[in-house]
Amino acid sequence: MLNRRTFIGGAAAATAAGSLGGVTLGQAGQASAQGRRGGRRNVLMLYIDDLRDWVGYLDSHPGVKTPNIDALRAESFSFDNAYCSVPTCIGSRASMMWGVSPQTTGVESTGVGSFQSYRSLQNSGRLTIPEVLGSRGWVTYNRGKVFHDALPDRWTVAGNYRELPEIANRSNPSFQKTFFEVGVMPPSEVHEDQRTANWFSRHIANPRLPFFMAVGLYQPHVPWRVPQWAFDQHPISSVELPQPNCPNDLADVPRMGRVLAQRPILFGGRTQHEQVTRQRAQRRLVQAYLAAITHTDAMVGQIMDSLASSPHNDNTSVVLVSDHGYHLGEKLHWRKSTLWNQATRVPLLVRAPGLKAGGRFAKPVSLVDVAPTILDVAGSNTFAGFEGESLVGITRQEADARPAIMHWEGNHSIRWRNWRYTLYAGGGRELYDLTADPSECNNLIGRPRFTRTARTLDRKLRRFTNQTR
Repeated sequence: MLNRRTFIGGAAAATAAGSLGGVTLGQAGQASAQGRRGGRRNVLMLYIDDLRDWVGYLDSHPGVKTPNIDALRAESFSFDNAYCSVPTCIGSRASMMWGVSPQTTGVESTGVGSFQSYRSLQNSGRLTIPEVLGSRGWVTYNRGKVFHDALPDRWTVAGNYRELPEIANRSNPSFQKTFFEVGVMPPSEVHEDQRTANWFSRHIANPRLPFFMAVGLYQPHVPWRVPQWAFDQHPISSVELPQPNCPNDLADVPRMGRVLAQRPILFGGRTQHEQVTRQRAQRRLVQAYLAAITHTDAMVGQIMDSLASSPHNDNTSVVLVSDHGYHLGEKLHWRKSTLWNQATRVPLLVRAPGLKAGGRFAKPVSLVDVAPTILDVAGSNTFAGFEGESLVGITRQEADARPAIMHWEGNHSIRWRNWRYTLYAGGGRELYDLTADPSECNNLIGRPRFTRTARTLDRKLRRFTNQTR
């Protein structure tokens, strides 16, 4: 556990985002002159790649070791059921950084069409988080993966870094082999996330004010290749596989859900689960994922210690978030790209005035709300180009009114109260009570007792996704 200076909070009021509109850079800058309560604050955003809900404070896996993230949680307000809008990097980051839904971005898969939509989004003139804050007087800094790829023109100061394709292909161009290529870094090699943490430690000493610094940490994204000390924290003999692993886990899942779960790591060949179990790699891969989390946690510790030692700690809000989750054998699936909890639930911490340190909010919330939340904790007013609303001061009633919606390849899922309801392309459905069945083992569709609940959630989901019967 790290020793840090006590975070001193002030008073701030929640704001609410306006409706979507075509807002230019000039209009965004003018909007900031309308007056902000509480004054301008710096913001540090810690954006972690592929980190599911395996952090100590969420108690989701007994072997997770995240003392630094847990220390930040003690200073922060936790949104314990935060959900990405798309269960993959490009779609989630497009939605969150542009502050709009996947239906607006057009990016809700990893297909050719979504990549074309992502390029169109970049050229659309629609503003991102750093562009809005930059137009309002904040100096914006970035190093590491924040957008899906490096977009240095969106920042005032952009540090150079190796992007994931270069990292993943450094020793082997085959992604399938990269997935299984678990290894220990030699002592002479500096991890890219370590370079990013070092960059932050240098820049936080004397930044231009006020600042928005976004730090992207790429692990636990593959390749799971970290220093030996991180593996030493998780001896292979003590690694526990995710539990419970429901018997016949896909037996009551609609056909499209089984298709998503049973895709191979590469096109053709065995399913992901078959490839992993055939190599008897389950424990080795879970160990590597845990080691990668531990490495990232150490980077968070260095970054937060550097902030605490700087003159800016007391006037800096902090947001920690991941882009999406990750399966490690649950639902007979590995990696991301499903609409179940493992691929969609992520940590979300906000340290800011107006949010109680150590407080928590249990209702489902969406990462679409992160962009207006960052503006809020920066002391800025709202921006009409963002579709979400600030999470500062959200009530249970407001959470019920704006449930978390997830999209993937024409399939849609809703998290509302204790329920998950999924509507697949072609009409297959799933319904889970996550209080009674957190592992989503028992699909309740077809049980008369839950017919009314399913109808209610179906109406809500269709309304939020513009689906028709």
